[in-house]
Amino acid sequence: MTTAPALARPGSGSFAPTRELPAWPVLALIWGAPVWWATGLLAFISIILALPMLALLIRRGRVGLVPGVLPLLVFTAWTIPCAVMLDSGSRFLAFTLSFGQLLSVAILLLYVVNARTSLTAGRLMAALTSTWIFIIIGGYLGILWPDGSVTYTIGRLLPASISGNDYLASLLYPPFAEVQLPYGASEPFLRPSAPFTYTNGWGAGFAILTPIAIATAVNHGTKRAFFLVGLALVAAVPPAIATSNRGLFLGLIAATAYVIFRLALRGQWKPVIAVGLAGIAAFSALAATGLIGAIAARQEAGDTTQGRSELYVETFERTLLSPILGYGSSRPSFTSEINVGTQGMIWEVMFSFGLVGLALFAVFMVGAVLRTWRAPSIPILWLHASLVTATMLALFYGLDRHLGTIAIVAGLLLRERYADRSEFWEHALPSTVINTTATNTTVTNTTETSSRALTRAP
Repeated sequence: MTTAPALARPGSGSFAPTRELPAWPVLALIWGAPVWWATGLLAFISIILALPMLALLIRRGRVGLVPGVLPLLVFTAWTIPCAVMLDSGSRFLAFTLSFGQLLSVAILLLYVVNARTSLTAGRLMAALTSTWIFIIIGGYLGILWPDGSVTYTIGRLLPASISGNDYLASLLYPPFAEVQLPYGASEPFLRPSAPFTYTNGWGAGFAILTPIAIATAVNHGTKRAFFLVGLALVAAVPPAIATSNRGLFLGLIAATAYVIFRLALRGQWKPVIAVGLAGIAAFSALAATGLIGAIAARQEAGDTTQGRSELYVETFERTLLSPILGYGSSRPSFTSEINVGTQGMIWEVMFSFGLVGLALFAVFMVGAVLRTWRAPSIPILWLHASLVTATMLALFYGLDRHLGTIAIVAGLLLRERYADRSEFWEHALPSTVINTTATNTTVTNTTETSSRALTRAP
């Protein structure tokens, strides 16, 4: 008979078990993203790899549960009774996939929290930065071959009744770009989306991962690291412009402004000036090379803002008719061709899982931001900016494909925040030595003042 793993709280002697968790399931999930995408498995691999993660957690025998993790676990459990509101087989299929992904994210969060030795901050940040680079490469695929898609995937091995489903087909045979022709447009908009199904997924992924890439460069603290990340940022300009994605632009502005504001409050003016100048240069380049014009042109051809507003009103009004359990999944709109319960993670959660589900999900997202608010070093501050950006984007972007990234960053920050000893978290905090003499008492700040000591962490 298998025994469920016992839970332990950090700070107690039982928090450090004798058996360490291996890093390979998480690293395979992240570093293997190009392979999973090329084989049509990207939307399903988190579920597959969650199985060995769960088995390893059970085999370990004791699971650390830090503050901030429980709301996501409860939210995932809450979605189960919401399935009674489903009214068709196709919606049950969509719910099953959605629940599997949520459950895998919850397991991933637990795994990252408990694998401190093998999944160090540096390894996780480097892996997520590789995903960021892969997204940029995918953007170029959308520019060069907008009508292209991955065709030789696992979908060819599945029955036509499964692979022929429109929703599953978009996941099994991922396109390179969205080709949109709004009413009144003189020519179609070719908007890169690879490795995601939709362009908004590309924009959200880039906005969430860019602060992580910067954190990785700052954490290394070498000219080579800054050069490589800077080069990738320059390379990202053409696909970013081609997406004409407002959320991407707003997300990058929010992350940069947030970091500048926090650094200014600390009186760290050198990095404030550096980040500010870099941000101004980057956004000026984007504006000069056509991003604002592309957004304006797409907005003129199709007023998506008004359409979203109307859909949000309908989503809220219909949620009030089923406020506890929601509807289990999205539903056709009464006024729009877009489903109700889409166009934003917050709205999706509220409509599908009711106001209770919304409260639990919000407590996890906002709670992770608030619990790790101190963010003592510059790399941690950039990681924190990623969480802040994701929380903002949840208002108008679906984050289903980005919950894994959010869970990894939240798990990393929460575990280090509540660990008994964390060199990564405490590295930038001053240690104060009190020297007392017969005539006076002096307080000496022993924090190193070099930028490397202030920013570098393992």
